[in-house]
Amino acid sequence: MLTELIMPNHLAKILFIFASSLILLACHKPPVLDNKLALKLLIATQSLPGYSISIVTNNPNGRGQNPTGWNCADKQAWIDEGVVSCKKSGRSGVYLKFTPEGSKLLLAKPWGDKVLRNANVIAVSQRIRDVVSIEMIDNTHAIVNYTWIYDQHTPFSNAQLKKAIALNIPQTEQTSATLKNGEWTIEQ
Repeated sequence: MLTELIMPNHLAKILFIFASSLILLACHKPPVLDNKLALKLLIATQSLPGYSISIVTNNPNGRGQNPTGWNCADKQAWIDEGVVSCKKSGRSGVYLKFTPEGSKLLLAKPWGDKVLRNANVIAVSQRIRDVVSIEMIDNTHAIVNYTWIYDQHTPFSNAQLKKAIALNIPQTEQTSATLKNGEWTIEQ
């Protein structure tokens, strides 16, 4: 009689543990790579924020007896847009200082020496537009086809770039997605 009481109880415990394990496994399935998740991953890993140009940020000979190169008046459009301020330096030089708004368009810290400094800035911004398709290679690898667009000319863009780079024209691109440790990642 004692064994009859123990057996059903033991069997019930084993079934409970088995059912709990199945539920846990079902709950820990990796996320399905759909267009919404792929778009989120693409936006998070977007490495190139747009078309960039290199600009000279100081001119030691912009003023004085024999001025050469550019001076503050030449950069007035950028000053009016609020992305830089132009300062006089010494007896003959001028230099650009990026405003907080202009600093958002810098791709890296300006470089150079005390005579000549340069900066790499975004002239035309771009963004991921949408996911066109996802081709599953196997359970852990996929090819994501997507489009991106140039969406805005920044104050650093010029007439030549505005003519050459049209806005809102979808460009097709593809990248790889890999499932690692239960998370989808985009390969760069």
